[in-house]
Amino acid sequence: MHRTFVPNKEMKPLPLNKKIKAVALLFSRFFPIIVRIIPLHLFIITALKIASAFIPIVQIYLVKETIDSITALFLHKSVSITYCFQLLALQAFLFFIDKLLQYGDQMCTMRAQQQLRYYFQLLLIEKTSQLPLHHFDNAEYYNKIERTSFGMDMRGFTVFSSLMTIIRSAITITGMFYILFSFHWVLAVAIMCMLIPNLWVNSKAGQLRYTQMLLQTEEQRQLQYIQQLLQGRDTAKEVRMFESAPYLTQKWKGLFWKVTKEKIQLDSKNLRRSMLLELAHTLLTIGVYAVLVWFGYIGSLTIGHYVSLSQALTQMQALISGIGRSMASIYEESLFVTEVFGFLDMKLETNESQSESFPFPLQHAIELEHVSFTYNGQTEHALHNICLKIKPGEKVSIVGDNGAGKSTLVKCMLGLYMPTQGTIRFDGIDIRTIYPSSIRQNMAVVFQDFVGYNLTARENIALGQFEYMHDDVRIQVAAAHAGADDLLSRLPRGLDTNLGSIFNQGYELSGGQWQKVAISRAYMRDAQLVILDEPTASLDPIAEAEIYDNFAKLCEGKTTIMISHRLSSCRHSDRIIVMRNGTLVEEGNHEQLMRLGGRYKEMFELQAKRYMA
Repeated sequence: MHRTFVPNKEMKPLPLNKKIKAVALLFSRFFPIIVRIIPLHLFIITALKIASAFIPIVQIYLVKETIDSITALFLHKSVSITYCFQLLALQAFLFFIDKLLQYGDQMCTMRAQQQLRYYFQLLLIEKTSQLPLHHFDNAEYYNKIERTSFGMDMRGFTVFSSLMTIIRSAITITGMFYILFSFHWVLAVAIMCMLIPNLWVNSKAGQLRYTQMLLQTEEQRQLQYIQQLLQGRDTAKEVRMFESAPYLTQKWKGLFWKVTKEKIQLDSKNLRRSMLLELAHTLLTIGVYAVLVWFGYIGSLTIGHYVSLSQALTQMQALISGIGRSMASIYEESLFVTEVFGFLDMKLETNESQSESFPFPLQHAIELEHVSFTYNGQTEHALHNICLKIKPGEKVSIVGDNGAGKSTLVKCMLGLYMPTQGTIRFDGIDIRTIYPSSIRQNMAVVFQDFVGYNLTARENIALGQFEYMHDDVRIQVAAAHAGADDLLSRLPRGLDTNLGSIFNQGYELSGGQWQKVAISRAYMRDAQLVILDEPTASLDPIAEAEIYDNFAKLCEGKTTIMISHRLSSCRHSDRIIVMRNGTLVEEGNHEQLMRLGGRYKEMFELQAKRYMA
């Protein structure tokens, strides 16, 4: 359902306590991170900013002296032309120094931004890789990571940059304020009348932009998703065959213009406030100029005074606007920072209670006691009251209809999901107390939705045990076990051939070839427990038979669990588990289940008829 953009109703101002909390979080947690990452850059930039802050103050004095001296010279009063040239040379020198400071500031800023970009992107990558898998089943997770990653690296430096702008402008304004006040108090009052409304307007605009970002996060993700559907390789065939591009394009257009209209409405509202503020500033400035003209008329100031004070007012107006924008920026960034730390404070996959190691070797059993599991946002059990015991070295097949819970059961045994109810134990050790890395080091798995990495063949296989990335013999042996050795021999650059087609000089594979590469990856790991989730779905019958023959030999003495829809491949398993609607309905070997005459026999005979018809 689409939302109507109504700023006055949806964009409610934050309570004062939340505003204070957001700004406090910025300076107590976020800013110290920036200081720790780029301390030298911050010191240099701060020094350059402070140095440049005094240049406009000196220039005001020089402008006054230069104009008065040149005026006196033109009127043939007692002023040396050499003195005028010295003042002009000094102004040129100040201009050069100012440009030099700006150059140093920009160079240091670019280097600092690169370091921050590296740090924050790495932080985001590491955090997402350590979060529990259940977060990836929740749409709000994707909204949160979208908000967190949006310019996160630049936001860190924006905080510092805005703070430096405020400090630099404050120094300059203080000096100019003293000059104006020393001439007449009315000029100082005019400056204060410019400053306060400017701060309010800019902070209000920052809060509204942040609120709009929150409201539009999901729609922005939808826009990106539809664009990927229309531009992606994996979807290109189906989009063309079903001629769905016009519908998807129309949907993209509707979302794009809806989001754009909301942004334009907000920008227009902020722009109107800024224009009114600028108009008020202009009228106030003209009024001050009129006062200066009056003072000149009565002989209280020279032409040099008038020009320098006019310049000071113009510069201060720009500086005040800059301070307003910078303070609003810091406030706006503080609101974004709450999103960043909300994401970074999410609980990791590991916790203090996970101090046990996976038993090596596994001696007694894998036990599932009344295991139930429900996915985030759902009420129906994906698994319900599963009780199962698997002995070390046992070969178990899991069969059942689509959606029976087979893959979910395996993911729970791998520790990717923790049971909602019940317990999984390895030799009596609760899976909740075992360190996740210890579980994975003892397991090898090929998922049904395995990943085909657009990396080299070497990387595709050795990622199964990346410590052996440069062990060609081990990689070749793993490929041979999976029946992928013939494929590797045909690659133009051997193991260093890029697989896939999205990068230059890539070698595209068929679905079956990709699957053999994925199985090779599993064989790289000398694991106690080997799990194959529909491992031969994309293979032809001959390749399938080869995989199962090799699998039986290689996994001798290992505990193996295989999910398969082809029941003929389960005949030689020690035990077959039959699942339906998230529950375990039958178990036994092939002969026992056929004699039982239940669900397994029904599925087996149905498949057999297809081959015998």
